[in-house]
Amino acid sequence: MIFKIVFNYFRILIVCSIIAINSAFANPDSLLTIPHVLPKLKNSFIERAEKGEAPSGFKIRGMKGWSWTPEQYLAEIPILAKYKMNFLMNCYLSMFSQPLMANSDVKVKNEWWLPIPESKKRIYEKIFKECRDRGINFCFALNPQLFSTRPLDPTSNKDFEDIYKHYEWAQQNGVRWFSVSLDDVSGVKISGEEHVQFVNKVIQRLRLKDPGAQMVFCPTFYWGNGKSSETEITYLTSVAKDLDPSVYLFWTGAYDNQNFSLKDAIAYTAMVKHKVIYWENYPVNDGTPTLHLAPIHSRDKDLCNALDGYMVNPFFRENEINRIPLFTAADYTYAPKEYVPSSSISQAIIHQTDNKEQQKVLLQLVELYSSKILEGGVGFNPVINRFNQIIGNSYSEHFADEYLLYVKKVRNNLQKQFPKQYMQTKKTIDKNIKTMEDSYLKRYGVQFLK
Repeated sequence: MIFKIVFNYFRILIVCSIIAINSAFANPDSLLTIPHVLPKLKNSFIERAEKGEAPSGFKIRGMKGWSWTPEQYLAEIPILAKYKMNFLMNCYLSMFSQPLMANSDVKVKNEWWLPIPESKKRIYEKIFKECRDRGINFCFALNPQLFSTRPLDPTSNKDFEDIYKHYEWAQQNGVRWFSVSLDDVSGVKISGEEHVQFVNKVIQRLRLKDPGAQMVFCPTFYWGNGKSSETEITYLTSVAKDLDPSVYLFWTGAYDNQNFSLKDAIAYTAMVKHKVIYWENYPVNDGTPTLHLAPIHSRDKDLCNALDGYMVNPFFRENEINRIPLFTAADYTYAPKEYVPSSSISQAIIHQTDNKEQQKVLLQLVELYSSKILEGGVGFNPVINRFNQIIGNSYSEHFADEYLLYVKKVRNNLQKQFPKQYMQTKKTIDKNIKTMEDSYLKRYGVQFLK
């Protein structure tokens, strides 16, 4: 009996330690440890802004969707305004004739040459207006080559007219920011000279109606220092030389998106010779069943001196829980020199709800799903990774029991405290629990039934 009591004591002690160090284990910097006690008062960049403090960071601060539905955009516009952000771009997947949708196996279709259905136009016109009413610049974006059976030919006058009608419609409905994206494609001719001529043609025609129209171009080579190959150098040299000097470029950082520096940003902007908006590839999960809830970190406090804007890439389905890491991005972009990741994530949590029990559950969730930015790619899952480490050890069944029970407890607490919120987040956690239960059966030869 004594042996059993001692054994259970140490078992619980070890498992609690595993849970307690989960976020610290996943993060490389001890300063990023998720605090176990939340602050009592809201005291963030939002409160400072409301007292009159002007932003000292990036001029352009915002987000794009990730194949979001119109309803998701409408739900998040008030959040962007609350977070003092001023830029929202639609994901070009959202504008596909058959978008990638949550809980659907239907193949996407990018028939960019077809008219946008009237019903879709009407709801996007509401999105445009909601952004205007809240002081947010909506950026209308298209990628006419990605997943398309008829990739746009940038030298074709017919293709130009077929796609321009969409930009014209957006402009007629008050949109003043636009994006041409020619990234992430294969099997098409890549010519910097042709891309530049096409983008210039679009913005020049838009400015016939609105001299203040703005354009952001996502080039085919949108990462690194712009000098990794002769093809890249040739392409970006054309961009630097001939692209309308007022056009912005998107850039996603160095090859290692986690650890790029101010030096990397300066090198890329020097190469392209245009104003640049950093496209933060976080906390995006590309539709995989995982979450990334750690605060933005490893970003230079002087990055805003080299770049004009900062746009984050969000979750696919889980736009509600996306508001937590988004808060930290908004915090950083508003005042980079004052940004502290550990305090920012605390403030992010307490700004979601004034209910202390609800805050506690969100903290537990953040602890579970905190990891290095892009550790193992956007599909990296800190919960499953930690579970796999546990079951990889000898005599680990009891520890696996406790960890799985804890994850289920957090999931149940989330349902209890937020019965009508975070529905997609709950589905993601359920998928993770199912994956762990399957691994449990394979590892131990019995089903997890607790």
